[in-house]
Amino acid sequence: MKKTVLVTGGNGFIGKRLTDALLKEGYHVRIVSRRTPKNKPVNPNVSIVKADYQDCASLQRAMEGCSMVYHLAAAIFGYKYDDFAKANTRATQNMVCAANLTPDLERFVYVSSLAASGYAQSPDRPRTEDMEPKPVSDYGITKLGGEKAVETLKPSVKWTIVRPPIVYGKNDSGVSKIAAWVKRGLMVNTSGKGLFSFVYVDDLVRALTDIPKTEGTEGQIFFICEEKNYPWPEFIEKMAKGMGVKKPFMPNAPVWMLKLAAALYSLGARLTGAQPALNYDKVKEAVVPGHWICSSEKWRSLTGQKFTPLDEGLKKSF
Repeated sequence: MKKTVLVTGGNGFIGKRLTDALLKEGYHVRIVSRRTPKNKPVNPNVSIVKADYQDCASLQRAMEGCSMVYHLAAAIFGYKYDDFAKANTRATQNMVCAANLTPDLERFVYVSSLAASGYAQSPDRPRTEDMEPKPVSDYGITKLGGEKAVETLKPSVKWTIVRPPIVYGKNDSGVSKIAAWVKRGLMVNTSGKGLFSFVYVDDLVRALTDIPKTEGTEGQIFFICEEKNYPWPEFIEKMAKGMGVKKPFMPNAPVWMLKLAAALYSLGARLTGAQPALNYDKVKEAVVPGHWICSSEKWRSLTGQKFTPLDEGLKKSF
C-alpha cells in the first residue's frame, strides 16, 4: 500500500516539482488547498483537500492517514506584518497542532528561508546553521516563527527544517518578472556589491525527497544551496546569456528610489489584486550592509549532493 504524503503549497513553483518527484518515489500525494478544487487531478495518485490554515481541526482532517508532511505554503509578499505572521507563523503553528493530533504521522519537513537566519556581514563568513538567527524583514521574522513552532512537534514526529536562499528555475514567477526586465534591457542594481546564494529548483527538490531516506536529518536545520556565491550583476549577466539576449543596462538604485518603487508597486497591487514585484519588506532585505549568502557544507557532508552551477541552471530555466 502506498504511503500518503501531505504537501502544502503543492500548486506553487516548488510544490509542483516536489509533487512530481514524490509520485516517482511511489507516494500518493495529498495537496492542501484553501479553495474547493473545480476539477479532479488527472493523476489518480494525487488528491486535493480543502483546509483552513487558521484552523487546527481543519488541518488535522486533511492530515488523517498521512505518514509525512511537507509544509511549503507561505507568504513572500504582504502589506503589513500581520499578513506575514498569519501565513508564515500562525499557519505553521496550526500545522504543528494538527500534526501533534495525527497518530500515524512520522515526518514533518518545513521549508523555511535564508531570510529566517539573516544576512552575512562578511563575504568570507556565509551564514551557517549554528549562527544565531537575526532576521531583518517581516518575512524572515515570521518564517523563523514557523521554525520555532516546528521544534515543538511531539517526539514521535521526526522534523527537519531547510533554509533555501534564492530558488530559481523554469516558470518561477519571481525570476520570470526579473527576466521580463532583462529582456527590456533594463535592470536596477538594488544590492550594491552584495553577494547572493542560489539553488536550482531541481536540486532543492532532490534534497527534500532525500530527507526521509537519509540518516541524521531528524531534528536538524540545513541550508540547501550551490557552494558558489554571486554578485547581483553577474546573476543578471548569466540570466541574459541563458535567455540569449544582451546584458541589460544596470544603474545603481538609491534607497529613496527603492522605497518609491515599493510604494508604487504596492499601490498597483492593491488596485489590481496582483502580487507586487517589490514592497517595503523586500527593500529592508535589499539595503542590508552585507550579503545574502549561506553555506550548504552541513548538508553536502551528510549526503554528498552536488549542486547545479548558476549558469547551467539558468540555461535549463530558459
